[in-house]
Amino acid sequence: MISEFFKGREIFITGGSGILGKALIEKLLRSCNIGKIYILLRPKNRTPLQERLKTLKQDKIFRRLNSEKPNEFDDKICPIPGDVELPMLGITPEYMKLLANVSVVFHGAATVRFDEPLLQAVKLNVGGTLEALRFGETLKHLEVFMHVSTFFSNPYLEFTEAKLYEPPMDWKFLLNLANRDDISEEIMEALTRKLIIGFPNTYCFTKNIAESLVNDFRDKLPLVIYRPAILIMSAEEPEPGFPTNLTGAVGMFVLTGTGLLKVMNSPKEVFIDFTPQDLAIKSMAFFAMKTAQIYAQDCRPTEIPIFHTSMYTHIDVTYAGYVDLLLENGIFRDAAYNKNLLLPGIKFTTNNLIFYFLFILKHLLPALLVDLLLVLFGRKPVMMKAQRKTFIMMQVLLPFTWNTYKSNGICCAEEMMQKLHG
Repeated sequence: MISEFFKGREIFITGGSGILGKALIEKLLRSCNIGKIYILLRPKNRTPLQERLKTLKQDKIFRRLNSEKPNEFDDKICPIPGDVELPMLGITPEYMKLLANVSVVFHGAATVRFDEPLLQAVKLNVGGTLEALRFGETLKHLEVFMHVSTFFSNPYLEFTEAKLYEPPMDWKFLLNLANRDDISEEIMEALTRKLIIGFPNTYCFTKNIAESLVNDFRDKLPLVIYRPAILIMSAEEPEPGFPTNLTGAVGMFVLTGTGLLKVMNSPKEVFIDFTPQDLAIKSMAFFAMKTAQIYAQDCRPTEIPIFHTSMYTHIDVTYAGYVDLLLENGIFRDAAYNKNLLLPGIKFTTNNLIFYFLFILKHLLPALLVDLLLVLFGRKPVMMKAQRKTFIMMQVLLPFTWNTYKSNGICCAEEMMQKLHG
């Protein structure tokens, strides 16, 4: 039923070279008889657009598609040169004519760096969204404009519902602030600390502001906001366990399996809300179809449709529980990584002194020893650098490894399962 909705459609995607974007493109090409997919690609280091597209096709996520439908990528994908920071996404009039029949837009372009400076985060996550919406207004056949946000756009709440919350600041004021050139970096850093109170980082803050911006266009476009939780590897498609990347939550799993992650500053009972990559993609496709059905009715909805994929009511296993299950069932032993350094196992603690002591003992000292051996054998030292990244990753994830964010689970879960298997 979902594949029927997408059959023959022309789709426009921003953020198509990102983790979620590539997975979405792969699924649409493999499972739906798409008409055309246009991907906004930013010219990079003077690399020709077709060369970037060739590199994208060679990504491992497309290997199943390239095996089952070897010509699908080349036949259906069309790169559009542009940049979300430019007016109208930097799309020229010639390319605008090419996009005339687009009926579905997935806006996923954003900086996902938690430590991104506020100015850059605002320009990309808020300013880029504004330009995408303005572009959407030019599409005469548009049926769905999906803005990809995050389940953690309101992290000050203990329980998150699929609805819009009052933003902490007006998006117009914030964009104006970001576009000024008379504010020094020192002043902006001070402003950042004041502005994002209640938010763990600039990513969550700017995603919240972007949602309020999208809502202001609710009378102009068929809009929907999608909030996925923390992305992890796929459960089934395109291959079981296919990784998104090796940062964030996936990095935690990999570091645990290789024996490099030995201590975490986190309560064992905290539930970290993970969303398998393939579930997020299927949800996006279903919510896009459902949104088109909502707006096809005679009366336009008074509130913008918002959907999220939170696993809170569906899985009762904490991250510590995952690790225990893997250790108890010998998964790390039977399916070990090729480059394991130490035996897997983590100590969870909420005491900062114990955490720092164990980090020095179990992370830094072994890393220092290995690097010394590498230098003695004429090799480049790498372990201390890796442990530095590990420490930074854990600090960045602290708000999520210390707090359980509750919800009512996956939106429209039963209906979605029926449509996916119908």
